[in-house]
Amino acid sequence: MASNPFTLIFGQPPLEMIERSAQAEKIISDFCQERPSNAINLVTGIRGCGKTVFITQIAERLREKKEWIIVNLNPQRDLLPALAAKLHSDHTLVQWFQEAGINLQAFGIGIEIKGAPPIHDIEEALIRMLRSIQKHNKRLLVTIDEATNSRDMRIFASAYQIFLREQLPVFLLMTGLYHQIDRLRNAEGMTFLERAPRTVLSPLNFSAIVEKFLNTLKVNQETATRLAKATKGYSFAFQVIGYFCWEYPNQLDIALEKSRDYLYEFAYEKIWSELSAKDREVLAAAAQSESGEISHIREILDYSSNQFNPYRDRLIKAGVLNAPQPGIVKFALPWFDLFTLERTLRDQ
Repeated sequence: MASNPFTLIFGQPPLEMIERSAQAEKIISDFCQERPSNAINLVTGIRGCGKTVFITQIAERLREKKEWIIVNLNPQRDLLPALAAKLHSDHTLVQWFQEAGINLQAFGIGIEIKGAPPIHDIEEALIRMLRSIQKHNKRLLVTIDEATNSRDMRIFASAYQIFLREQLPVFLLMTGLYHQIDRLRNAEGMTFLERAPRTVLSPLNFSAIVEKFLNTLKVNQETATRLAKATKGYSFAFQVIGYFCWEYPNQLDIALEKSRDYLYEFAYEKIWSELSAKDREVLAAAAQSESGEISHIREILDYSSNQFNPYRDRLIKAGVLNAPQPGIVKFALPWFDLFTLERTLRDQ
């Protein structure tokens, strides 16, 4: 029996996936211009929307171009020394750095270079390394997945701003949940991030989901359409529903029930834990309103427009709600309205 082409693991590129080609191509095109107007892009979206896979695809596309060097950094580490160490691990780059007399022994990197005193400032070391890369007509893409407003991240962002002022060929592609990116952008000294382009990952294309289910699960058009509607374009739901439909062929109701339970346990509980008490209160009212009319939701909450609007806007930006038309909000994630009602009852 063939192995399941769908995956339940966050961040792992599955065998069956739907690319966001237009959004990816826009970033690649911006970065590859002769004189790029943007050297940074912040990718945001709800947990499970495919941010990690998205930036991985972009990094792999650029890796195929001879002028690009790709470095993936772990946001939980000391980022500047980690960047220097990763650059120094490339055999070609090491030769260039040695020719340029870049001695990194003070950081425990590399070997002594005769006649070149050790550099003791990590920013100065990276500037010299980037100038060497620039001299050889190369560009560096740094990717950071799941960035947070941490001290190490702020230090790195401040240094990156210096690299840009020095007109060095370094580009940054960073993902994060909306509230984490927002906190980082609003932190002291991070003004330049406020002007950085942001890519909010859109729902997966409905027709593409139908086509994938038709071809992979070998179901009929009606079933493929029903399954596609069930995903609501949520990337993780596409994988989960596909996975359980593969495991339970011709048992659609069982597959959907297991998909719902899996999303509850492994995605929605985490999303719920990251919401404020007021956000949860607003979602509970929205779940009680079948129409999704804002006036009805405000009536349940006894909120004025000024009270309600900030929560609506934040929950839309976070990817939990969407606004299909003026005066209406709907849940953006499959079964999240039912999850909200059940979770609210449990919390009471």
